[in-house]
Amino acid sequence: MSTIRISQGVGVRQPNKHRDVKTVQLLLNENKDITSSSDELKVDGYIGEKTITKIKIFQEKVVKLSNPDGIISPHGPTMRRLHGNIVPTKNVNISLDTTASQVTDEMYVSMAKALNCEPAAIKAVVMSETKQSPFDASGRPTILYERHYFSKLTDQKYDKSHPDISGKPYEHYGKFSEQYDKLNKAIALDRSAALQSASWGAFQIMGSNYSTSGYANIEAFVQGMNTISGQVYAFVNHVSHTPTLLNAIRTKNWASFARYYNGKDYKKNNYDVKLSRNYDYALHQ
Repeated sequence: MSTIRISQGVGVRQPNKHRDVKTVQLLLNENKDITSSSDELKVDGYIGEKTITKIKIFQEKVVKLSNPDGIISPHGPTMRRLHGNIVPTKNVNISLDTTASQVTDEMYVSMAKALNCEPAAIKAVVMSETKQSPFDASGRPTILYERHYFSKLTDQKYDKSHPDISGKPYEHYGKFSEQYDKLNKAIALDRSAALQSASWGAFQIMGSNYSTSGYANIEAFVQGMNTISGQVYAFVNHVSHTPTLLNAIRTKNWASFARYYNGKDYKKNNYDVKLSRNYDYALHQ
């Protein structure tokens, strides 16, 4: 599981960077040992008496500090326990129009409620990930085939014999119309690895993330990608089950979101910049 981090200290006489304070407030609200729905902190990024008090309560009741100091250090015991004490997320189900061919405004609102984030933040992801429709001209989910995933999942078995579909990351992916040809060629070699080596639908979720997306296996995931409701279900669950993504989309930390959604090389394609720009656009639509 990925770990949520803060860059500097939060609490009494600490730097209290706005984004770090929001992260701590979110984590405190997620820890049900000390927080109920009636006494959640306002996630505003500003340190105050209520946040300090909640930190001290957590340190006393959960961390078991004899002298709670109201300070959370980036690598200290309070931060480690804050992350570790979150109640595991169960699969999220939301009611959706199963006949839609696009992500509708109503869906964005339902997703935002499920993730406790802004609809515009989710719109920014779709705008950044899918220039095309969620489905191609033949009605199939839009995909992008990633040969380096296939290479890794098959232990480089086909790198020499099939370098067009197994090897290092593509410099250029080619046309969208060519993606299924690549996928089908890979399926002929190893079906499971091939299906996990494509990103799917409106949110371009990698098939290899089928488990965090709420599906029992890759075949169920691919079946789910045939509908918008299945794609929405996958995104909500994938983000819910990945703490770094959930925190990033709530706090609109686009660099962090891009890092854990698109990979460590996200800067090459300026994914964080695209997300930020598309969020601003979606916010003012």
